[in-house]
Amino acid sequence: MIDIRRATVQDTQSISQLGATTFDEAFGHLFIQRDDLNSYLTDTFAEEKIFRSLQKEKNVYWLATEDGVPVGYAKLQLDAPSEFIDSTKVCKLQKIYFLGSHVSKGIGSRLQQLVFEKAMEHNNHYLWLSALKENVGAVKFYERNDYEIVGEHPFTIGEQKFEFWVMGKKLV
Repeated sequence: MIDIRRATVQDTQSISQLGATTFDEAFGHLFIQRDDLNSYLTDTFAEEKIFRSLQKEKNVYWLATEDGVPVGYAKLQLDAPSEFIDSTKVCKLQKIYFLGSHVSKGIGSRLQQLVFEKAMEHNNHYLWLSALKENVGAVKFYERNDYEIVGEHPFTIGEQKFEFWVMGKKLV
């Protein structure tokens, strides 16, 4: 059975490990230089960095578990404007990842619903995110959830350049 709850600082290690594992599963094959990926994972998902992020009021995390074992997570950043969204009441779905072994178990939809509810609870009018253009499955998932492409931006990790869609969803 899949359980989802708000994450706390006690979940730092689980989110750190899940973050690195799920990012590698989803995008590791796109890296020409494995060292670039490893450096990114070490920096981005360092326990100290996740711990500090969990402590920030504007960050809201959820942790999905199956039989007590962490299998996915989401991070919402409140009050996060975007140059592509013409509103001041905006938040960002910064991360939503789960293990590849847990695709099609409804985790993404359940996490997404919790994100929507929290965003609306804070009177946000828009929710936005960045999705890798090559990640067609994720883009289609977001489109099914009423996100629209509103822009694009590049992102570089080491020597590797990526192109992202900026997708927005009107909440009210």
